[in-house]
Amino acid sequence: MRRIFAWIGVLALVGVIVAAIAGPQKRREACIAVGLCEDVDSMMGAMLVSVKRQQALIVLTARLVAPITSARETTIGPVTLATTRQTAILPATVNYAIDLSTMGEDDLDWNVATRTLRVKRPRVTVMDPTIDWGKAQIYEDAGWATVLTDVGQNLRRDNDAKAPAEFRKQASAAELLAMANGAADAALETIFRMPLAAAGFQDARVNVIRSGEGEVGQ
Repeated sequence: MRRIFAWIGVLALVGVIVAAIAGPQKRREACIAVGLCEDVDSMMGAMLVSVKRQQALIVLTARLVAPITSARETTIGPVTLATTRQTAILPATVNYAIDLSTMGEDDLDWNVATRTLRVKRPRVTVMDPTIDWGKAQIYEDAGWATVLTDVGQNLRRDNDAKAPAEFRKQASAAELLAMANGAADAALETIFRMPLAAAGFQDARVNVIRSGEGEVGQ
């Protein structure tokens, strides 16, 4: 039953948006016809249903590069015969996203007097990096241990294990988090302003408030 009401809300919102092309009067008539302009709660509910359906919204994608170095010793008993090092220059993609499915009615506050919608958005999440090993540049000691043992493969596994933490560290830099926060604010402002304009509130303002006092989660 809840899913049926969700679909009704989505269809109502779509109808109002389509009516936007017919001019202010027709737009207002369409809004009243579906019941949104008579009931502010219904309008907010329809917008919320539409937004939540987008679920995870990627607001920023960063392309990062990191050098990862590992070393292993080749030994016989207590004697070290060789030390082999491998450095991998790795590219990776990191996405920053907000989970719109977590938003609830308490996150929307419509002030009819000032025609201002206050939206408390979810915190930005730094997603796991996607490492492109196919474009990695590998530099390795060309000693005998590399030829006669599997040290090269072991070093590759070592670098592979180290890389995600290094990219997460890079992705958490203040500059990138600030860009992600700004992009999330702009995205939510646009997402909510469009249906408001379609419902006849062309002069409405949308103020985006960040959850957790603007801090960014991971």
